[in-house]
Amino acid sequence: MLSRLLAVITLGAVASFAAEDYFFKANELYDQGKFKEAVPLYRAAIDEGRYEPFAWFNLGNAMVQLDRKQVALVAYKRTVELLPNFEKAWMLMGDIYYLAGDAGEAIAAYNRAVELGVESDHVHFALAECFMKGRDWTLAQKNFERALQLNPDRMDAWYGLAEVYEKLGDYEYAIKTLQNALQMTATAGADVHFTLAYYYRSMDSTRQALNEMENGLLMDPENVSARRYLAQMYVKQESPWMAIFTLEEGLRHQKGKADLNLDLGQIYFNQKRYDEAFECYMKAWLAGNSQGRIGAENVGHVFTNAGETEKAESLYKRIREKK
Repeated sequence: MLSRLLAVITLGAVASFAAEDYFFKANELYDQGKFKEAVPLYRAAIDEGRYEPFAWFNLGNAMVQLDRKQVALVAYKRTVELLPNFEKAWMLMGDIYYLAGDAGEAIAAYNRAVELGVESDHVHFALAECFMKGRDWTLAQKNFERALQLNPDRMDAWYGLAEVYEKLGDYEYAIKTLQNALQMTATAGADVHFTLAYYYRSMDSTRQALNEMENGLLMDPENVSARRYLAQMYVKQESPWMAIFTLEEGLRHQKGKADLNLDLGQIYFNQKRYDEAFECYMKAWLAGNSQGRIGAENVGHVFTNAGETEKAESLYKRIREKK
C-alpha cells in the first residue's frame, strides 16, 4: 500500500508541472542532489519531446549518481543517436565502459569524443589504460604522453608511462620517466623513489636502488613496509649494521613495532647475539606478532642445546609469563 501511495505522489508531482517545465525542474532537483526525484521529471521531459536529447543526457547523469550505470549507458546511447556530435555523451559512455572493463567499447567511445574535440588528461589517461590492457604499448605510450602534456601533475600517468617502458624491457627509459616526474611535478612523492628502486634492482644496480629507497624513506619515514624492504636489502648486501640502523630508526617513529622488532631479532639471532635477539622477539610478540614467541623459544633452544639449562629455563619462564 505504501509503495502504491509513493507512486501516486510521484506521478502527481510530475503532473503538477507544465510540459515545458519538466526539464528545468528536473535540473533544479539534480543540482540539489535529489537525483531520484529528478528521474521521473527527466522521463516526462523525454516523453514530451521538446528537450529530449538533453533530457536523455541528464537522465544518464542522474543514473550514474544513483549507481545505475547500465541504465545510464542506455541514456547516453540514446543521446548520441539524437545528437551524434555531443562529445560529452561519448566521453561519459567511454567512462562507463572503462569502469566495466570493456576496453574495446571504451576506446571506440573515447576516440569519438576526441574526434569531436575533447582534449582532457582524463580521456587520454583512460585510453592509455585501455591500450595497456590490449598490450598495445605504442598507443598506450602516445596517450600517456598526451595526458601528461595536458596535465604534468598527473602522477598516475607518469607511472603508466614508466610501466609501458617496463613492459618493453627498457628500464633505463622507465627510470628517466620517473626522474622527469620528480623534476616536473610537485605531486611526486616517496612512492616514486620506491618504484625507481625497483627498476634499479631489475637492472642489478643495487647501490642506486639502496639510494632510492633511502630517499623515499626521507620523504615517508613511517613507511614500515619500505623500511623492512630496505633492511632486507642491506642484509643481502652483507651490511647487517645498516639493516639494524634502518630498523631502529623506524622504531623511533612508533609505527610497526611488532614487525620491526621481529626483523631486528632475526638479524641478532643470525649474528649469534642471542640476548638481544630474545629481547627483540619478546617485544615483537608483546606488540602482537605471534612469530615473536617462536623466535624467543628458538633462542631458548639454543641455550638448551649448548647445555646452559639454567639460562634456557630463565628464558622459558619469561615466555610462559609473557614478560
